[in-house]
Amino acid sequence: MSDNLQPCMITELVCTRLSHDLIGNIGAVANAVEILDEDPEGVADIKPILQISSHTLSARLKFFRLAFGLNNAAPKNTAEIEQICKDYLSTVGSRQTPITLVLSLKTPALYKIVMLCIMSMADVFIRGGTLKIDETENGLTIAAQSPSPLSAGKIQILQNTINGQFPEENPSQTAALIYMMQLLQNSAVKITLQATELQAVLRIA
Repeated sequence: MSDNLQPCMITELVCTRLSHDLIGNIGAVANAVEILDEDPEGVADIKPILQISSHTLSARLKFFRLAFGLNNAAPKNTAEIEQICKDYLSTVGSRQTPITLVLSLKTPALYKIVMLCIMSMADVFIRGGTLKIDETENGLTIAAQSPSPLSAGKIQILQNTINGQFPEENPSQTAALIYMMQLLQNSAVKITLQATELQAVLRIA
């Protein structure tokens, strides 16, 4: 499907998705500053909002910069990749239902593919769980597991996208997957997705 998309359309999808994931916290910061202007003594009430929003923005921007940006700022090792991904996932899951990352990566140069997979698969969680990534000689396996049912709708959208069916509603939600498919279009690897109620496994091999 990504073969049929014009580069400008993929750019639009990515920009829309990133804007969607940032705008809420940017708005929260703007509102907090406005409230502080009206009531300078309310800093104690505003501080937690600014802390949470700034953490979320910093973690997501650092993640997006590597996942979608140029390779001139590539992470130096797998430990750095893991920390950036964990920081990102902490902004996706909640404290009550976090998404835990288990990363087994041998080739740091795969960081961009790994991050795009994480972004895509994190969307299928409803009440948290574990995102396990394994690199073997056969390729990458990304498994989303949860004690609660995963989002069947989100899984179906990912499956349809892999099969070449572009979603009509909110297409930007597939931006990470489509961008990854574009990066891999000239390679010999195959992308597959299999799922049950409590587990979804994305394979790139």
